[in-house]
Amino acid sequence: MPHILHKQALELISQAEHILLLTDERIDGDTIGSTLGMFHVLQEMGKYVEVFSPKEMLSILEFIPGTEVIQRDPSIFDQASIDLVIIFDCSDGEYFKGYLPKLKPSIPIIVFDHHISNPGYGTLNFIEPNAASTADVVWRFIKDLKLPMNKHAAQAILTGITTDTNTFSTSNTTAACLEAAHELARYGAKIQEIVRETMMNKSLSTLKLWGLAFERLHQNERFSAVTTAITENDIADLAVDEMETKALSNFLNAMVEGTDVVLVLRETDDGGVKASFRSQSRDVAAQAEEFGGGGHVRAAGFKITEARLVEKEGIWQIVKKGGEVL
Repeated sequence: MPHILHKQALELISQAEHILLLTDERIDGDTIGSTLGMFHVLQEMGKYVEVFSPKEMLSILEFIPGTEVIQRDPSIFDQASIDLVIIFDCSDGEYFKGYLPKLKPSIPIIVFDHHISNPGYGTLNFIEPNAASTADVVWRFIKDLKLPMNKHAAQAILTGITTDTNTFSTSNTTAACLEAAHELARYGAKIQEIVRETMMNKSLSTLKLWGLAFERLHQNERFSAVTTAITENDIADLAVDEMETKALSNFLNAMVEGTDVVLVLRETDDGGVKASFRSQSRDVAAQAEEFGGGGHVRAAGFKITEARLVEKEGIWQIVKKGGEVL
């Protein structure tokens, strides 16, 4: 028997005539995969659906069926006919709040997420911190309600699960997500394509960036982590997608022997520094929260605004405006 909250969400979906799906602003395989998975399911239900993303699509995710429907023009929120919003893998909803005044106050919002830091800002919230990915949460919702599936939805959802578990190799890999992979494969999802497109097909520029990151590896006592750094000049010179830095974090976490935490520091184009933690056993979410960030127990991060990366004697440090060093 379907979960009562699932039934309430289905009622909202059934009544809606114009549904708007939103990705997170941090574009990765999970937010795109879970969003487009639901897009294909809703289309199978005969619904009129549009998709909005506040950031550009990453080239390595363009193989996911449906990426061509994603819109980036915020005027999409001006449509008075929108009567339901569903948002995926967005832990705080901050960017979305800026568009709320354009929508009718009565429009319900459904949130799918797996970040423990999500405060539950939706009308209905499906937040499972123990889930391997948001796509995993979406799949259980679809399966519980026996919603119509097709191979495109299956491929999108499996992409979310696969990328957020680094091909089922991270500590957040659960029996539930392995079961989901088996079920989605039966609907036509092809994990070989997902692994090839997201994990293995590395451009020459990406390999050069990773080479720089390997050269800069060092033990950072401030964060008690093996650390590397990527500057804005590196990214500009090599024109590499942001998702490749996430893949780098996952790779180092799995491959560096004798360390419990890996930290990748990356300058951003708005004058800040992002820090991405990965760990096999330590609670890095608590560590990230010290700097205003958050995430999962084994994968978390934070951002320092108005800061740059500075190297001194092989050690890369975050230097804030005014000279304070982290």
